[in-house]
Amino acid sequence: MSNNILATHGNERTMNLNSVIFQNIIDSPYLKTIAYGDLPLLRPVMTFPAPPIELETFHEVQTEAQRNVKSMEPFLKGTTPSTAWVLMYKFWTLRLTVRQIEGLIDNAHSVYLRGLGFLYLRFVCKPDQLWDWMGDYLEDDQEITLQAGPKPVYSTIGKMCYMLLHDQKFQGQMLPRIPVLVMRDLEQKLEPFADVGRAKAGQRDHFKYIE
Repeated sequence: MSNNILATHGNERTMNLNSVIFQNIIDSPYLKTIAYGDLPLLRPVMTFPAPPIELETFHEVQTEAQRNVKSMEPFLKGTTPSTAWVLMYKFWTLRLTVRQIEGLIDNAHSVYLRGLGFLYLRFVCKPDQLWDWMGDYLEDDQEITLQAGPKPVYSTIGKMCYMLLHDQKFQGQMLPRIPVLVMRDLEQKLEPFADVGRAKAGQRDHFKYIE
């Protein structure tokens, strides 16, 4: 394990999120209550001065997520960003280390911390390092709720990792583009896990819907 900050790629301000969810996260009253962290690049998009920082450390944000994240969808009602995605962005303002990310994806107390760790990786990790992070988890059968509400959507950590590596979207949100050569390599490595991901031709049921 390492205390080095994870090597990332892409837009340092937006975390490679699309403009709609990024702006809704930035404008979120919830983000404003937990503050922005020490990231000067955010100042141009603040709508008013940030309040005193209430969640300053990785462990404080981790505790907040463990208490309050119960599903992984990006939005609640309308354009209100979910607790999960706001806290994922808050983690981004802290620039997580390799050790901290390992602590998230291997967390023994909260499957949602694990989900946040993998989602964080998919948005900011260098594409050619994604397999090294997620490949060993494709058969992980710990259940996770991807979408709450009257018809919750359940999956597993393994299926979630498969989708993050294979699909262009997660819960309706575009994922950062993976270069063609890297994607070809991923597809070859994912082939033995196609049944786990339920992603073969004609199979769209990554998830289990509860009627």
